[in-house]
Amino acid sequence: MQVRRGREGTTKSRSWATHIISTMADSHAGAVHAPYYYSHTGKNRFLLLLSFITLPLSLTLCFLSFILSILTRQSKPRLPKNAQSSDRKTILVTGVSMTKGLTIARSLAQHTPHRVIGADISALSPGRFSSSITRYFRLEAPDGDDAEPYIDSLLSVIRSEDVDLWISCSSVVAAVEDGQVVKLAQEAAKAKGRKFHAIQFSEVVVERFHEKDNFIDYIASLNLQIPESYRCTSPDEALNVLLPTIDNNAHGREKNKKAVQARTFILKPIGVDDRARAQMMTLLPLSTPAETKLYVQSLGISSTNPFQLQQYIAGTEYCTHALVIRGHVKAFTCCPSLELLMHYAALPPHSRLAQAMLKFTETVAKDGGADFTGHLSFDFLVEKDQGGEDAEVVLYPIECNPRAHTAVVLFDKTPEMAEAYMSVFDDEISDYNKSTPVYPRAPTASYYWLGHDVVTFGILPVLYCVAGVGTWQNVVEGLGTLRKRLVFWTDGTFTIADPWPFFVLYHLYWPAKFVEALRTGKRWSRINVSTTKMFEG
Repeated sequence: MQVRRGREGTTKSRSWATHIISTMADSHAGAVHAPYYYSHTGKNRFLLLLSFITLPLSLTLCFLSFILSILTRQSKPRLPKNAQSSDRKTILVTGVSMTKGLTIARSLAQHTPHRVIGADISALSPGRFSSSITRYFRLEAPDGDDAEPYIDSLLSVIRSEDVDLWISCSSVVAAVEDGQVVKLAQEAAKAKGRKFHAIQFSEVVVERFHEKDNFIDYIASLNLQIPESYRCTSPDEALNVLLPTIDNNAHGREKNKKAVQARTFILKPIGVDDRARAQMMTLLPLSTPAETKLYVQSLGISSTNPFQLQQYIAGTEYCTHALVIRGHVKAFTCCPSLELLMHYAALPPHSRLAQAMLKFTETVAKDGGADFTGHLSFDFLVEKDQGGEDAEVVLYPIECNPRAHTAVVLFDKTPEMAEAYMSVFDDEISDYNKSTPVYPRAPTASYYWLGHDVVTFGILPVLYCVAGVGTWQNVVEGLGTLRKRLVFWTDGTFTIADPWPFFVLYHLYWPAKFVEALRTGKRWSRINVSTTKMFEG
C-alpha cells in the first residue's frame, strides 16, 4: 500500500513515513533486486498473512460491535401516519464496495424511512454485508469493448425492483456507461407512466468533464481560471511545447534556456492509464533535451492514447465533493488532497478557500441548468503565495470527477445529507439566493483507513529498519502517528452500528484480490483501500 509523492506544497505536512515509502517505491520501481516484500509474490503473500493473523482480532471487534448495535439500535424513521405505502421509495445505491457508496447507503438507511438496496460488480462487496442494505445485486463488470452486459444488468435491477431513485457511485471505468443508463432508465419509466430519478449525469455531461482536455476547454468557456494546457496526440506535439526551437547563436541559446526554465509542465494521460499515471508528477522539461525526448517518447502518446500537457502549479492541492440537483449545489465539502488520498480532514466551510471552491462549483452547476443532476468533484491547485488575508483566492482546476468522491465520508455524522438527496423528489428547488448547501456537521472528524495506516506507519517502517534503509527513530515516529489515528481519528469503513463491511473488506475482499493476483500473475503497484482499486504496474 504505497503512497506516491503529492504535488509541491503537500510534502511539508506529510510524515517521515510517507516520504520514505515514496522514496522506496520510486527507487525500487525499476530495480532488479528489490526487497522481497516489494516483489509481486512477496507483497501478496505478506498481505494475505497479515489478514490471517489479524482475523481473530477483527472478528472479536465486529462481533462485540454487532451485539452492542443490537442493544443500542435506534428506530428507523417512519412515514407520516397519513402517508400512503407508495410514498415509501426504493433507493438503489451502486458502488457499495467503495466507502463512498457505503457511506451514502448508511446515511439514507439511518435517516430516511425508505428502502435502500445496493449493487456492485463483486460477489464479495463489503456493502453486500451492510445492515443498511435490504437487498444486494451483483452487476456484470463494465468492459470498454462491450459495455452492454453491465448496462443490461443495471437496467434489470432498476426495472425489477421498481427503483424510484438511483444514486450512482460509479468507478472511473463505468462513468460513461452510467451516463447511458440514466437516459435508458428514464425512457423505460416514462413508457410505464412512472417517475424515475437519478443522481447521475447524462453521458454528454460525463464526457465533458471526464476527459481532461474537454474539461479544461469547458472551464475556459466559462471565463474561469485554468492552467496552461495542451492536448497531445503524439510525442512531437508535447516536445514542441517543452523544447522550443534553439537558436544557434549564444544569445539565442541563453534566451531559450531561460524560457524553458520559466515554463514547467506535467504530462498525464487523458484516459485511464495506471502505469503512466504513476509517473505523471514528473516535472518537464528534464535537465537536458535528450532526457526530455527519451521520457516523452517512452509514454506511448498517440491519437488513441492522448495525453494532457499541463502547466505545473507550485502549490497545495485540494479536492471537493458536491451533490448537485437540477443545477443547485445541495451538499458540499472540501479538503486537502494528494495524488493517492487516504486521509480526509474537512476545511472550515466558511473559510475563504472553501467559499472560493464552492463559488466555482456553483458557477459550473448553474451553467448546467435544470437537467444538471449528479455528483461533482473537482481537484484544484492553489499557489503558495496569494497575498494577504483579504486577497482573492485564485484556483487552478486541474481535473474533474463527474461522480461521487470519497470525501463524502466527511458527511458520515450529518443527517442533513440524507435530506439533501431526498430533495430530488421536490417539485421545486429553492433559488441560489435563499439556499445554503449542507456542510459536514461540526466538529467534523478526520478519517483514515486502518488497513492502510497499519501497513504504512506500523509495518513498513520496521521492514525498512531491518533492511537498513530506515532507523528505529522512524519506527517510533510511525507508531506514534498510528496511535494518534487510532485514538483521535475515525475509520472510514468501520462503524459500531454496521461492523461487518469492515470485516469483509480486510478478510474476504482484499484476500480474494491477492489470491487472484498470485494465480494470474497480474501485477499491481498500489492499492486504494477506500475505493477497492488496484493500480496496475
